Amino acid sequence: MISEARLQTILNRFGDQRILVVGDFYLDAYWYIDKVRSTLSLETPWHTNPVVEQRYSPGAAGTVTNNLNALGVGAVYTLGVIGEDGFGGTLLNYLQANGCQTDFMIQVPKWSTPTYLKPIHRGYEGVETEGPRFDIENQVPMAAEVEATVTDALHACIPLVNGIIVGDQMPHENLGVVTTRVREVLCELASEFREKIFFADSRTRIGEYRNVIIKPNRFEAKRAIQTEWSGHQVDIEEAKQCALTLAAQTQNTVYVTLGENGILVYHNGEFTHIPGISIDDETDPVGAGDSVSAGLVTTLCSLGVDAAVEAAYVGNLVASITVTKIGTTGTASPAEILKRHRSL
Repeated sequence: MISEARLQTILNRFGDQRILVVGDFYLDAYWYIDKVRSTLSLETPWHTNPVVEQRYSPGAAGTVTNNLNALGVGAVYTLGVIGEDGFGGTLLNYLQANGCQTDFMIQVPKWSTPTYLKPIHRGYEGVETEGPRFDIENQVPMAAEVEATVTDALHACIPLVNGIIVGDQMPHENLGVVTTRVREVLCELASEFREKIFFADSRTRIGEYRNVIIKPNRFEAKRAIQTEWSGHQVDIEEAKQCALTLAAQTQNTVYVTLGENGILVYHNGEFTHIPGISIDDETDPVGAGDSVSAGLVTTLCSLGVDAAVEAAYVGNLVASITVTKIGTTGTASPAEILKRHRSL
């Protein structure tokens, strides 16, 4: 554990940081359906779903930006591809309202803005239940000219920032923003701009990054080195072996998140285990990994790459706060981080 004075010093530097988030930006759409008002359709044999309230928030890579802005990062740049559709316009508006610099966002006509539509069904006496999610995702490969626009934007934006977070979330290869070519360019730029923090989070392709700090969870790390693995348990010793293999590939620091057991750090040939923080309240893990990324990278930008362990501690603190915010993808403020630290 670091001292409160040291933590305060770190937090005070967050406002000086400039961070680019590049990758798959989703729109989280919450539609509240009042079933009490439902009527039988005159044209079909179905009852209607009256939407009485709508709530929207940037998701996936957008969740990282939500967390960066809540931490007080000085400038948050976004680079992604969205459609020229209503959801794309809504996503762009919310990113701007949250304080993001969106000049590098790319809108194209033949692209579906990735959207998770979450219906919340309301009944009598305030009962609420979330129904099955509707997923809108791009189904066609990125056009060559759009891919070139993405790589040109990377070259233009990276000199402006001191940290780059890659949100490679699309499960299907080359259907998201971080195509094979875009990933290659990012890895090349990480080698060229060694003074900057390059950090990648990817559900299915974390093993393909080079020269970049990576942060898989324990299952992603296992699958990255054993593609056919389909188990349900990965202990700390297995996670260490995965980290060793991945570090040899990327030639950089590896973080492996362990759920309630915290974070494993492999840096400069040494392992450090940051234990999980016990939470007595109800928790919701959705978005926890993104909040870790935000706290971790902002700390690295503030202190440098050798602050790998302190960065993991801050990321752990941030996630311990965001998981307690039920029904929303939570964020953590510097004041909340200090409060959590004092409680330990």
